[in-house]
Amino acid sequence: MEKQEEGVPGSVREGIESLARKLLEALRQHDATGCAALFTEDGSILSPYGAQAHGRDAIVATHKSWFEAGETNKRLDLLDFGASGNVGYCVLGYAGDYLQPDGSYISESGKSVNVLKRRSNGNWKIYISSLNSDNAPLA
Repeated sequence: MEKQEEGVPGSVREGIESLARKLLEALRQHDATGCAALFTEDGSILSPYGAQAHGRDAIVATHKSWFEAGETNKRLDLLDFGASGNVGYCVLGYAGDYLQPDGSYISESGKSVNVLKRRSNGNWKIYISSLNSDNAPLA
C-alpha cells in the first residue's frame, strides 16, 4: 500500500492507508463486526455479490455471508486516493480465494470505489463502498 498522490497531505495519506490496513486485517480475520466498524453508521455497500447493505447491522450480515462462503487469502491494494476537506475517496484492488467442492480454489478479484468521511477525531470511515468484479457479468 505505497500509493502516494501528489498534493495530498501526509496526514490524509496516512489516515487512508491506516483505514485500508485495518480493513484488510478485519477481512483476513473474518471479523464482520470489525469490518462494519470501519464504516459510518449510515454506511452502505453496493455489490455484485448480493443486495445493497445499508447501515452497520446490514454490513455485518453481508460480511458474515461472505466469510461463510469460505474466502481465504484476502488481498487489498490501495490503487488511488484523495481528499478535499472531510470527504475523500479510495480505490482498492481486492482478491480472495474460494474453496470449491472438488478441493480446488478459484480466485475472485475486482476493484472497490469507496467514498470516505473524516470524523471529528481525524479518523476516516467508509461511507459508501461500491464493489466491481473483474469477472465477466453473468449472461
